[in-house]
Amino acid sequence: LERLTNPTYLADLTTARVAMFANELRKPYTITRGIGKKQTKRIVQRTEASVAKHLRHLKAVARWAHRQGLLSKLPTFDMPKKASGATRMKGRPITGEEFDRMLEVVPKVVGEVAAESWRLLLQGLWASGLRLGEALAMRWERKPGSPSVILNGKKSVLAFDADSQKSGKVELVPLAPEAVQLLEPLQRSSGYVFAVPRDVRKVSKVITAIGKQAMVVVDQERGKFASAHDLRRSFGFRWSRRVNYQLLKQLMRHASISTTLTYYANQGAEASAAELWSVLGNTLGNTPTQPVTSRAVETWNFS
Repeated sequence: LERLTNPTYLADLTTARVAMFANELRKPYTITRGIGKKQTKRIVQRTEASVAKHLRHLKAVARWAHRQGLLSKLPTFDMPKKASGATRMKGRPITGEEFDRMLEVVPKVVGEVAAESWRLLLQGLWASGLRLGEALAMRWERKPGSPSVILNGKKSVLAFDADSQKSGKVELVPLAPEAVQLLEPLQRSSGYVFAVPRDVRKVSKVITAIGKQAMVVVDQERGKFASAHDLRRSFGFRWSRRVNYQLLKQLMRHASISTTLTYYANQGAEASAAELWSVLGNTLGNTPTQPVTSRAVETWNFS
């Protein structure tokens, strides 16, 4: 805010300056990387979601200052409106083959000594659908502020208190069978489930480096490699093919069913469409090359 709008006093945080800040955030800017001859420059532009994130933080600070009597008049925040229709994911679900490639290259990124711990973290994210911060905070025992895993066969659950998840709710969530099978042989009485650093940013960068080393590109247009959140997307996509969306909402711990439908209903439809062609090909031995007519459909054997 200081860099883009140059306020002098706290009282300068007015509605007009907030609007100026939002306009400045929307302008393209240059990112410079590297040194000397290896230096590269790239012009980028913040998304509306990024603008909204900055404004939310500023709004929270302004409200606090107003409650404390430090800011006499609370400015108005004109928040960016969410785009109607489906929101574009910043990545995509990765395939089983791509995940195997990521596991294979782990030692090249973190070294042989630490490889086992990092592989377990990747497998945990893949099998549980946890957000990265939740996985790093996950403990074997119940402890305030940390989610915990309660293993009890088919009744295994993840336990969240108000401070341990994004929604701020106290919640017990079913643990997916694949996660139960992964964690049961490793069960301990206490401590963190995953023996890696607790710094979310650093761990996130390492996982992205693993995705890059494995050449798993999840967004060709942006040149984005697989990240921790793409493992969560993969979990959501796999289970969207197995359970109804109410149960998927519970597994993903979305605050609203509309979030679940926005991100996974369309993908499920596309996968179903592809599956229809696969079934047809298996039935006929090949796919039809002639235009499909009602008479042709009558002669196909779908038994």
